[in-house]
Amino acid sequence: MDETHKLAVTRVGDRIRVGGTAELAGYNLMLREARRGALEHVVSDLFPRGGDVGRAGFWCGLRPMAPDGTPMVGATTVKNLLPATGHGTLGWTMAAGTDRVIADRVSGREPEIDVGALAMARHG
Repeated sequence: MDETHKLAVTRVGDRIRVGGTAELAGYNLMLREARRGALEHVVSDLFPRGGDVGRAGFWCGLRPMAPDGTPMVGATTVKNLLPATGHGTLGWTMAAGTDRVIADRVSGREPEIDVGALAMARHG
C-alpha cells in the first residue's frame, strides 16, 4: 500500500498492478491524466526498474454506490428482484455477507442479520 497516494500495488504473475483511485464521476469511464500520472508515479517511485511504464495499460471500472454509502440488498416491490448493489469501494469486502443474505432470501430463509436498513425502500 502506498498510504501517501492511497494506491494498492500487487504482483499479478509477472506484471505489476496498481489501483485504488476513486472518483465520483457518474458513468464516466475516462481516466483523467492526473489520476494516470499518480499511478505511474507510484510504480516508478517504488519499483524504478520494475518495467516499462510507457507500455502500461489503463482502465476504469464503475463501482455503484448508494447515495447514503450503504448498499442496497434484499427484497423489493418487484417479485423475484433481489438487488445486491451500491457497495462502492467495499464491494469485495462485503461480497460474502451480501451473497449470504441473497442466498437466504432466494432459499426462503430469513437472513441472520436484520437487512431492513439495507432495503431500496429507504430511498423512496
